[in-house]
Amino acid sequence: MAQPGRPADLLDRFLGSLLGMAIGDALGMPVAGLSSDAIAARYGWLDRFLPLLAEDGTIEVPAGTFTEDTELALCLVESTIGQNGYLDVTAAGYRFVRLLEGPGSRFLDEPTKRALASAREHGDFQRGIAGPETATGSAAARAAPIGLLHALCRFNPELFVRDVLRATLITHAELEVVNGALAVAYAVLLLTQGAIPPDVLSDEVARFIDEDAVARRLRTVASLALPADPHEVARYLATLGASARVDEVVATALAAFAAAPDDFLRAVSIAVNAGGATDTRGAITGALAGAALGAGALPPALLDGLEGRPYLEMAARALFHAAQQRAGRFLRLLAR
Repeated sequence: MAQPGRPADLLDRFLGSLLGMAIGDALGMPVAGLSSDAIAARYGWLDRFLPLLAEDGTIEVPAGTFTEDTELALCLVESTIGQNGYLDVTAAGYRFVRLLEGPGSRFLDEPTKRALASAREHGDFQRGIAGPETATGSAAARAAPIGLLHALCRFNPELFVRDVLRATLITHAELEVVNGALAVAYAVLLLTQGAIPPDVLSDEVARFIDEDAVARRLRTVASLALPADPHEVARYLATLGASARVDEVVATALAAFAAAPDDFLRAVSIAVNAGGATDTRGAITGALAGAALGAGALPPALLDGLEGRPYLEMAARALFHAAQQRAGRFLRLLAR
């Protein structure tokens, strides 16, 4: 496990979080929408990359491919590089639109598609859509880089909340979605800093965010005594809520991590085998576990099979240096 504090170890956590997000996302990609029972019947225990198959059995999406959850997070990363670690929401928004117009749009949920189509017309990337039907977990999944950006700074809650809000408003204005994004970004920040034991993470995050359905569900999962067997944990999480709703996705993702905080593969496998929003939950759990454990804890076989690994590693390193610049550390480190 990477130890926080030294630059090399913090970089390992940045690498772990972005690569871990992509791994969890790609694990969940081919089974998104399937129930926990359906996954078990078709694949057994899913802990390996599989392709998405068309109805005729041909490969529609290759194994190891991540979805829009990671793509949109990378758009946020790219929009901070060259900006001294500060988020350029207009640059991020236009990157989002390019995804809407490309093959990655197949994974976008309807609220995100609608928001980006509207933003493409009016050019304002701070007019996200609202309404109960928009309260999905997609904006929460892409919030991990914001937590990483703030992990090297003296924590300023006002600036942190502002960055998460601006990143979320590119597509979503529903307060519950903002709260879910805050929860994920704050959890990633705490784990990157090594600032909190995993068993109290959900409670601490619930205290930080506004009181709503996300906070209530986080407290519910924090109060549970999860079984030791990962198969049982996955089935149990499925009963707690496996839909794409932001409160269910965020709470079950944190619970999957808490069930196996020292074992990356077990944590993301629990997240995926719970069924439902498997890609989004897998991405969040992977970002959390990767931030906590570092890139050295990621399974080599999954790293080798991950689409875009070289770019993800480059993006994580660039984000780390951008976060150093924002924190004012870069020149001091060069002077040592």
